[in-house]
Amino acid sequence: MSKVLLQRFLDSVPAEFVKHLLERQLSIYQQAMHLAFDEQPWSEIEAITLMPYIRRALFESEFRKAAIQSGLKTHNSDHVAKNSTCVLVKAGGIILTGHCVEGPEEFVREAESRKQNAGVNKWLNHYVDSRWLTAPIPKLDERPIYINVLHGAWFSSRRTGAGTVDPASCFIRFAIPAADSNKYLAGCNWSAQELLAMYAPATAAEPTAKSIPDEAKPSIKKKA
Repeated sequence: MSKVLLQRFLDSVPAEFVKHLLERQLSIYQQAMHLAFDEQPWSEIEAITLMPYIRRALFESEFRKAAIQSGLKTHNSDHVAKNSTCVLVKAGGIILTGHCVEGPEEFVREAESRKQNAGVNKWLNHYVDSRWLTAPIPKLDERPIYINVLHGAWFSSRRTGAGTVDPASCFIRFAIPAADSNKYLAGCNWSAQELLAMYAPATAAEPTAKSIPDEAKPSIKKKA
């Protein structure tokens, strides 16, 4: 089933959207560190507190920008608690929201809004092979799917020391949460890199022309 869901993603979400987020991630994190720590009127302890909020705001803005540039629809949604907003991206029945987490397999922090969003995936828990039924069930391309776009990296907790963000630790993953919003569906947590590799057959650049060997024979003039 995960292969079918993966194909649904590839058919609905443009490669441009995935590539945009992957290319901008490190710059967003570095900008967040700069805005929080460098030449600010507050001390380092306040900067450590503020940095995740700045990072979230920058990523949400870029998330929206990536969607618009890729021709997708966006919606600014209020959290149930009315304490913040969230950018929803819609692509052919697929709904995506961005979340910063500690690791690629970590589940997003519990929130009522996320539970409600994940509720649209309830039908995936009971999806079965239609060949066993006397009446056909809805096809995968006819039902909505909610996906968490996970991102994160290792951040230095202080501005002193070697570096602020470790580029090698950056990750972006696209994961489908179960309807009960406490785990990801098996086989449905894909990295941005592997997704772009899946797009490759359809989006690869034209092959470069083969080099033509130089077979020209220089003409040597004889002295008179």
